[in-house]
Amino acid sequence: MAISLARNQRYDKDGLVDIFRQYGDHLYAKGDHDGAIKQYVKTIKSLEPSYVIRRFLDAQRIHNLTTYLEALHEQSLATTDHTTLLLNCYTKLKNVDKMEGFIKSGKGFSFDVETAIKVCRQAGEQYYDYALFLAEKNQQHDWYMRIEIEDVGNYERALNYIARLEFTEAENNLKKYGKALVNELPVATTNLLKQLCTGAWKRFPTERVLKAKPEEFVHIYVQQKSQLLEFLEHMVKAEPDSSSLVYNTLLELYLHREKTEKLEVAGERERRAERALELLKSPNATFNIDQALILAQMHDFRAGILHLYEKARLYRQILQYYMDQNEYDHVIETCNDHGKIRAVPYAYT
Repeated sequence: MAISLARNQRYDKDGLVDIFRQYGDHLYAKGDHDGAIKQYVKTIKSLEPSYVIRRFLDAQRIHNLTTYLEALHEQSLATTDHTTLLLNCYTKLKNVDKMEGFIKSGKGFSFDVETAIKVCRQAGEQYYDYALFLAEKNQQHDWYMRIEIEDVGNYERALNYIARLEFTEAENNLKKYGKALVNELPVATTNLLKQLCTGAWKRFPTERVLKAKPEEFVHIYVQQKSQLLEFLEHMVKAEPDSSSLVYNTLLELYLHREKTEKLEVAGERERRAERALELLKSPNATFNIDQALILAQMHDFRAGILHLYEKARLYRQILQYYMDQNEYDHVIETCNDHGKIRAVPYAYT
């Protein structure tokens, strides 16, 4: 009656809000929390929300608090703290239907997406799907990947998600999560990287053709050497002008004798040595010769050492090498081939 009278007497907005608040306080004091919250909802936009929230937090009237917080969101007046509180109310009440309606309906609720994702993630396994839904819908790619890999552990779904992204986002996420993905899905992840690094990544008609640098992904293969070998072999064939780091790393893989690998079976070691020499002789190869030579020397790769000396015109080093090996026929042959070279300066005991 007081409210009707106030309206008839044309009270201003602040006067009406004060009446709603007083009536709400009266009902609250009587223990009629449902009636009180209806009055407090009418004060939104004028009465400080914390006035109402504190009352219902203290009274542990979560149902009523939820009603008020929903009204704040419907009127786009909720802060990130209000969103956090509302979602926590849903989880405490185990009200999955309300949570789903808030997250997925897309009607009437305005809220901070990142806050909602964090709350759903922290709420536990039951709410991961809501966090993933929000992340995907709002293109929060990093959040999606983090939840999928760190919480859910669904690597295949995470990789498929990356496969749908535009180039820059895909590149960033493969750099960040590539190690975990290549350990779980080595072949599928490598296939995506091949596309990313060869200009074959175009998910949208207007997207420019770009290429990632393969050397920036070498580190993710620390536990997947055989897959790294395949990746780099593909790169030097598809992109002959690949960086010296790509070529030197591939050479190292050919020469490296992993104790866990049975390279002696069916002549695998010999095949790798042949491929290493072919790589060194490739006219398109962009080796750092000093580094390649160090690798060849470390692994006692005779053919590679001599080829690199020859390529760098280090004829005295060729003579030195043959002398160290007591291969004097080759010393004479080298002197005949390179007449200006003299073996005299080298003295041995």
